[in-house]
Amino acid sequence: MKTNKHEKIKVIWRLIDGKAGHDKQSLALIQSLKSQTKCRVFDINVKSQRNPILNIIFKNYKLPEGTTKPDIAIGAGHKTHFHLLAIKRCFDSKILVIMRPSLPLKFFDLCVIPKHDEVKSCSNVFITNTPLVSFNLYMEQKENKALFLIGGPSKHYYWDPKMVLDQIKNIIKKYKFKKLLLLTSRRTPLNFINEFNKSKIRDLTLFEHSKIKKNWLDKNIIKVKNIWVTNDSYSMLIEAIASGAKTDILELKVKKKSKLSKEINTIKRQLKNKMTIQNEADRAARFIQKIWF
Repeated sequence: MKTNKHEKIKVIWRLIDGKAGHDKQSLALIQSLKSQTKCRVFDINVKSQRNPILNIIFKNYKLPEGTTKPDIAIGAGHKTHFHLLAIKRCFDSKILVIMRPSLPLKFFDLCVIPKHDEVKSCSNVFITNTPLVSFNLYMEQKENKALFLIGGPSKHYYWDPKMVLDQIKNIIKKYKFKKLLLLTSRRTPLNFINEFNKSKIRDLTLFEHSKIKKNWLDKNIIKVKNIWVTNDSYSMLIEAIASGAKTDILELKVKKKSKLSKEINTIKRQLKNKMTIQNEADRAARFIQKIWF
């Protein structure tokens, strides 16, 4: 990447709300921006800031120690939305929201939204084919391990822990893996863990998302040969595919047909041929570079 020595280095604030799924998407975009542009990035935990509505009213946003005023602020998740608006009002920064926001789209300079959120394309909307994930996890050499990624209740699928566990048992009988890992998510209810403990599935180790280190999934997803993901977990499904592991779906019954459920069914059909996906974070970063750098 070549830059003019007089070119201003952009300062980017990445707002963090403490939710791993949101954090991963904003991080994927930041990684792509860093590889394509000259920028300085500061991670800002929104919990460390005062009420953003008061910041908007009084035009006063606390500048965290060691940071400089942002040219661009990026946020994913509802808790970041008013903070983005406060930053725009106080610092006249460009603000970018990832995923469909709970506020009107026109409030943001750019909205990076996956197509299953069913938002019409317009001047400040960039539609992605999938959620944003990092592609720097890929490893040619995989170990003979399997990983099960478990979601939870959603508006698209009926949650059925027994149905999920029965599928896992059948997979374990069908394949011979050296090691079997299962990771729950923020949405996984306690009843799944209770059912898992009752089932006494041999040689399968369950890891609760709230009891592991933040980088547990990143460290393990690059090593495993096979991954199965419950079909309510679209972001985890895309992350599994991007890791280079052979990926498949643990079925849950569809609650209502939607663009998301249709998209997951399409992916399921394509997975039979070792599906690959486009790096949407890179594509979004190229667009941002074009309009703001």
